[in-house]
Amino acid sequence: MNFGTQIGRERLPVRLLAMLWLLVSAALIWSSWPQVGTLAGWDPDDELRLVQLRDFLNGQSWFDTTQYRMNRPNGAPIHWSRLVEVPLALLILLLRPLMGQMWAEIAAGIAVPLLLLGWISYMLARIATQISSREAGVAAALITLSSGALLLQLRPMRIDHHGWQIAMAVLALSTLFRADVRKAGIVLGLAMAVWLHISLEGAPMTAAFFLFLGFGWVRGSAVQGRLFWTITSFTVCTVLLFFGTQAQGLYADTYCDTISPPHMFGIASAAFIMIPATYLQPDRWEIRLAAAALAGGLALVLLLSMAPQCVGGAFGGMDPLVRTYWYSNVTEGLPIWHQPWRVALNLSAGLVAGTISWFLLSARLRGEPRRQLATMGFFVFFGVLLSLLVVRTISVATAFAIPVTASFIALLFRQYRQAKVPARRIGLIAAILVLLVPGAAISSLIRILPDGANDSTAEAKNKAADALCQSALSIRALGSLPKGNFLSTFDMGPTILAQTPHSVLASSHHRNEQAMHDHIQIFRSSPDTSHQLLKARGIDYLALCPAETELAIYARKDPGGLWAQLAKGKIPQWLEPLGSRGKGIKVWRVR
Repeated sequence: MNFGTQIGRERLPVRLLAMLWLLVSAALIWSSWPQVGTLAGWDPDDELRLVQLRDFLNGQSWFDTTQYRMNRPNGAPIHWSRLVEVPLALLILLLRPLMGQMWAEIAAGIAVPLLLLGWISYMLARIATQISSREAGVAAALITLSSGALLLQLRPMRIDHHGWQIAMAVLALSTLFRADVRKAGIVLGLAMAVWLHISLEGAPMTAAFFLFLGFGWVRGSAVQGRLFWTITSFTVCTVLLFFGTQAQGLYADTYCDTISPPHMFGIASAAFIMIPATYLQPDRWEIRLAAAALAGGLALVLLLSMAPQCVGGAFGGMDPLVRTYWYSNVTEGLPIWHQPWRVALNLSAGLVAGTISWFLLSARLRGEPRRQLATMGFFVFFGVLLSLLVVRTISVATAFAIPVTASFIALLFRQYRQAKVPARRIGLIAAILVLLVPGAAISSLIRILPDGANDSTAEAKNKAADALCQSALSIRALGSLPKGNFLSTFDMGPTILAQTPHSVLASSHHRNEQAMHDHIQIFRSSPDTSHQLLKARGIDYLALCPAETELAIYARKDPGGLWAQLAKGKIPQWLEPLGSRGKGIKVWRVR
């Protein structure tokens, strides 16, 4: 196999890749139309992003991401970056005069995620071509365009920041296989800075990139120039993004979920040591190791001393009540062993294929190809570890595994062309198909396995009724009520904001912590106590889908609480029933 020998020689069939992307995009638009046509998105983050985008286009400051229709009158602080809204806003501004606001939003919601999907598939195909062959590049594009773990974050109306995180991760990985170390280092630093600016979820993988380059630099590998330009670019871009989005600059509050002043001081201190160290390139490895250790240690000490509350991560200092009732039930933030086993198997299909491919390739390669495979392996297995601990990182890990899987497919394809025995050719084709669409293979296997936890018919009907109740079209019916302040469940809150003119107390967005605390207390407290909290918060209406999972938690944990009483038909005198709206939303007016 010519793994690593075709760099710069083989070109990708760009027209073929574009055609594949267009076909997949058309299929995704068709299958996603219920979410696209109603501007519903796929989860509360998409809904709230749309609301934030509208506020921005209507004149809210670039520096102010507060959601003022939540937690009235102060508003709810939202930690998201405006950077993600820029391409959406530009497309809407361009298309609005031609097709009106609604269709401009639909067009932007379709175009941005799908363009990201196309870019990611091209970058992964290019990596596979660089480390293996043209066949591997085509295989990488095919795997990307059919990967459930990636399409989950890159389908139409998936306008939250997760797709951008994957794009920055893949862009960062691609730089490790570029020969121009200056350009590669600058792009790598930029990709990691944007990734961290969008979300600090990228911090562990950013540390992995620096660890990989730093280890090579200490050992004396030829990465000095690449590391120098990476650190310089990362530092400069982080500073520009921080001051370009923070009105208060270094006087801003400290948050653990985004780049804050303590992070800035930590990055600056490490750069102050490492930029001259990598530029001067000491001859002795002991000096290089000491410089790297000093830089990392100083940055860590500054961060922990200035922001000790961030030791536990972005949610380390969370209100205990909010953690117990909300965050502990957000499955995407939990380890993979807390997921339903069928979901875990489906999501990890690409990682399983990449891991198996890496070991089988490793046994066959020597010399430079083996070193390139080792580079890929470092990031694949680091991604596997992260995804085991926090399942929402599995999309990035899956993306990193794709070029490895594609390279092994290219090897199998060469063996297929050389094979003479029909049985062997059939076996090779079967193996190639399984590796191209591992999710389909895993799904087929799951369907034939027994499942002792199958939903009963009644449970399945309840889930379907709840999904219909919380749909965008259903919640849109609340717009017929006089404008007011609503208490609903966390996940319904953003849809109410996006589909009606009403306000809500809270949603599943953690910086609005005090409102989330009061939201939970209202549902779990006695009716009299709940009434006082509702009056203090200026709540006009309760709007609830009875089968919602959040409400089931209150009913189970707090049988004497407000929701448990409402579920039993015991309605306090201070609540006026208004009947149902939409597809089963129960509405009460607070007298």
